[in-house]
Amino acid sequence: MKNKLLLSSALISGLMVGGSAIAQTTISGDLAIAFKSQSYDLSGGLASKRGFGRESQINVANKGKLANGMNYAAGFSLEFDGNARTSTTNQQTLTQTEAASISNENLFIDVELTPGTTITVGVDHIQNITRTVPQVLEILDHVAAGLGSNAVNTVGANPKENFGIGLVQVIPGTGLTASYNYTPNGGDYGSTDQAADATTNDRNSAYEYGVVGTDTFGVKGLGIAYFANKEDKATTAETSGKEGKMYAVSYAAPQGFTAGYSIHKQNRTSSTATADQELKMQTIALTYAATKDITLGLTQLKTDSAASGAVDETIRAVQVGYNLGPVALIVSASKAEDLANTTGNDAKEIGVRLSTKF
Repeated sequence: MKNKLLLSSALISGLMVGGSAIAQTTISGDLAIAFKSQSYDLSGGLASKRGFGRESQINVANKGKLANGMNYAAGFSLEFDGNARTSTTNQQTLTQTEAASISNENLFIDVELTPGTTITVGVDHIQNITRTVPQVLEILDHVAAGLGSNAVNTVGANPKENFGIGLVQVIPGTGLTASYNYTPNGGDYGSTDQAADATTNDRNSAYEYGVVGTDTFGVKGLGIAYFANKEDKATTAETSGKEGKMYAVSYAAPQGFTAGYSIHKQNRTSSTATADQELKMQTIALTYAATKDITLGLTQLKTDSAASGAVDETIRAVQVGYNLGPVALIVSASKAEDLANTTGNDAKEIGVRLSTKF
């Protein structure tokens, strides 16, 4: 869930920390059930598929004061994504993928050194390059990935998925929050606490820095973001290291319209000797709050590939969100052209998503 939940008061209790300070603990979670119907017009013939999916998450968080008076926060999340399926004629086989996804979620300890300056240690917690512009349903996570698109927002080194230490600084009077994150070991989201990572993990350290603006420079509704990351190659077999960048700007007008544009770029997709394709993902999104409960959205995602013979991939989506109070309903219709940057690899998707928080 990439740290999207607000930790609310489903359960609040007092804990003794260090024998003195009183802390507050909250437990929260969310649940999403999705149904998708997809049809493909492949160069090799027609194909279609349909089925249900699920995503559920539990968050445990704690906050209070240290013995020296500094504020702190700590927490972890457990995510249950369901399992992928492979199939042959009239038979489905379960592919066990959930075990890894359960424990590589948001985990952190934050210490506020001074007001607005925070040191954070953890994984999948600090503000990062994966953010996108406002949409009814985020198309990179919930449409592109399921259709087999090349498009991703986890570009470059993507150090937010690695264990590391970071600094977050609020810049007073600007609406900006800057951050820097350092991870000593690529691909490490937490081994056991008895030993270091496996000896066969030969990825290098990485860093990511960026800034996020809300009501930036006093302009109500203006959002901006910029992030860049890098991981140097760790072996002579690799052709290069991994680098990623993103830029985003959005504006929410008082009349209920929100428009946004973002770019995600990366020079390669894996740390191997294979020369990977350079990718550039461009997202344009427009939403309109028709009523206090109904939001309409249009999104276009275009992916450019520098690989030889590749064509541009385009996904367009129309979405409607309906707020039912404790439950939200989103219906989306998407059309993809030249998926995976391959000519004639087209698809259509109808999706329905129910979600709730507790």
